[in-house]
Amino acid sequence: MNQPRTPAAVLHGTRAAGKAGARRWLGRLEGVQGELLYGWALDRRDTQARVVLEVLLDGEAIAATVADVARPDLAAQLDGADPCHGFVADLGALDGAARGMLTVRVANTAVVLPGHADHAPPPAALGGTAGGVYGDGGLRLHGWSRHPYLPQTQTVQAFVGALLVAGARADRFYPHLRGQAAERHGFQLELPVELADGKPHSVRVVDQDGVPLNGSPVTVCCHASGLRALLPPDQPALLTDVIQGYERLLPRGLGLAGYRQWTALFEAAGAPGPARPGPAPSVAIIVSGPGDDQAYAHSAASLAARPGQALRVYAAGPGRALPTFAAALRAALDDGNQVLGCVQAGDALAPQALAWALDGLALPGAQLVYADSECDGRPWFKPAWNPEYALASDYPLDGMLMRADAVRAAGAQAAADPAALAWQVLAGLWRDGAEAIVHVPRVLYQRRRPPDAGQRQARHAAAAAALQRIAPGSTLAPLAPPADAGYAARRVRHPLPAALPAVSLIIPTRDHGDLLQRCIDSIERHTAWPALELIVVDNGSVQPASRRYLRALARRGVTVLARPGPFNYAALNNDAVALARGEIVGLLNNDVEALHDGWLEELLAALLQPGVVAAGAKLLWPNGMVQHGGVVLGLGNLAGHYGNHLADADWGDHGRNQLSQRVSAVTAACMLLRKRDYLAAGGMDAQAFPVAFNDVDLCLKLQRGGGRIVWTPHARLLHAESASRGHDTTPAQRQRLLRESERLRRRWQAALLDDRAYHPSLSLDLRSALFSGLALPPRPRAPRRAGLPAAED
Repeated sequence: MNQPRTPAAVLHGTRAAGKAGARRWLGRLEGVQGELLYGWALDRRDTQARVVLEVLLDGEAIAATVADVARPDLAAQLDGADPCHGFVADLGALDGAARGMLTVRVANTAVVLPGHADHAPPPAALGGTAGGVYGDGGLRLHGWSRHPYLPQTQTVQAFVGALLVAGARADRFYPHLRGQAAERHGFQLELPVELADGKPHSVRVVDQDGVPLNGSPVTVCCHASGLRALLPPDQPALLTDVIQGYERLLPRGLGLAGYRQWTALFEAAGAPGPARPGPAPSVAIIVSGPGDDQAYAHSAASLAARPGQALRVYAAGPGRALPTFAAALRAALDDGNQVLGCVQAGDALAPQALAWALDGLALPGAQLVYADSECDGRPWFKPAWNPEYALASDYPLDGMLMRADAVRAAGAQAAADPAALAWQVLAGLWRDGAEAIVHVPRVLYQRRRPPDAGQRQARHAAAAAALQRIAPGSTLAPLAPPADAGYAARRVRHPLPAALPAVSLIIPTRDHGDLLQRCIDSIERHTAWPALELIVVDNGSVQPASRRYLRALARRGVTVLARPGPFNYAALNNDAVALARGEIVGLLNNDVEALHDGWLEELLAALLQPGVVAAGAKLLWPNGMVQHGGVVLGLGNLAGHYGNHLADADWGDHGRNQLSQRVSAVTAACMLLRKRDYLAAGGMDAQAFPVAFNDVDLCLKLQRGGGRIVWTPHARLLHAESASRGHDTTPAQRQRLLRESERLRRRWQAALLDDRAYHPSLSLDLRSALFSGLALPPRPRAPRRAGLPAAED
């Protein structure tokens, strides 16, 4: 029986590693809070490395962790290294009755860090709050706070000196602690923009009892206009490049609660509009809808003509010279106006709105432009042309200008209301939308209130009529968004063709037969596709139970493709696709499980629409939170998944968690595409991306010809992410990931800087939820079309 080691024995073990080891490793086990053990560790020979550690109970290893948590409070002890050398180890899996002394050892060495802690069952007396806070110098602080024994939600506060500057409840799902006791006790502190003045500020973060959290104080030092604002105007070009690279890696953000301050900084009323060559076209704006004289006057005041702009306003409504919208539209066309737009009575256009909108309409081939909008102080930052999201939400309708020729070409001269006009013209441009429809990524339209019941009904009818013109036989099913939603919510149902294509589902695996069995059982339980081929790619399974299950699958008619050797996810899929008999191939991880009937039919219906080259599903972690809601480019100057802070039933920003939409990429954990498109794109790049980012690279290659990637929330699967292969924790794995990351940046830098399905005004802060913060400063906001940036078409 092992005898408990004493603190003296631990220190002796450290000395036994030799003076060289003592000089190399710095760190300390600082303590235990609840079920989390924390401290820090640094390898002085390689300060860029993250130290792998073993947690010991009475000298026996019980857990492993990596020192990669930001700890800016340790700056003085880290020998000038970056601050990401803290660690937090979860002790939740340890037997609650276990007793002994906890220590931490550098993995694969005899070096034990200074410090120890006693582990014992929870005492009857209740302890204090545990927690930690992390920051990268920007205005958003993240962390967790949890009482070890009490269930109540904790609160945290942030102070600069004696001034309270922010507060939050620790009740957010915190993906970085997924699977640990603190996963639903995260918080996000939104610091005021006044702190973004380019000066360092020490922010003290405390729990509800006033006790500083681990990692406090946090130093904040940023500038709202970016680091370039702190440089002299004649700085060398090399310095500018360095600053831009730094800002891509550590983008700054501001919470949406600071939208008004952000607007004052970057959307000043007196800001000049863009300059366009040649005379401006004549513009007609139709003001219509229910509203009194005051509402009409408010709209008209916002439409005061700007110098160099020929603008006519047509007021339509009962008791006015033009009693109906149709009459106003006819008059606007008969008067020879070249551009038409609509404003709901009581709504307003922002200063310089027409100048910015006409700048987008001046692009070659542009027939229609739309801008971002806001309602009740809440901005709607919209994507570039996104057909699926348009049908689901009506997102382009507010802030739209169209050429009169496009109205005539669509046969919309007699449209009865603004929704009918907008949807008839959109339907007429649908086939050429990637070129003809332009997004101006600025908030130019201000709604007084969300659409009322009459407007919602008119918009739904207009969208349904347009859908019959675009895709005869498809239907729109209304959904039930939150009562205060300012957007429509619909599900588009596309019929499947009479001749159903053959489908090959490809599942790479190695051992973990239990995971593979759950995956295949769920497919068989929830799939009734008549021409379905299952291909399991065995990457060298050795466990007897797994090998028995693979032999059983082969006897049942499942194709089992033997591909032993080093794990290369891209190569495994390439080999299987080459042999697949299906016209459609589905890439699946072995740790996914179908959750409902019709999941495959939903993905196929989305994929088989004209112009769609790949379709992906909503993936959920086992705890019910969203693991994959589409991929957003640029997160951490790479790519990341949308939705990780959302539960399955949450609506997300303007319904994005519940509505189908175009995205820049989807994960290969569940992706459907045509075999011919996969092969034409060269498949996955097994040399550059053997493990990570091969799906992102594939999706971007597929779009070079103008195709769309679609994500649907109506196909849902469980995903125990990395349950089979694990995470990249070893030095070799981390180096491989760094290589793949750098290759993605080099190959797709323009796309990473300009995701057309996201928005340049929204933050790409790695730890914040996507669509939840404002970029400081916003990225370039020139008018844009859908698809890849021109440099990567």
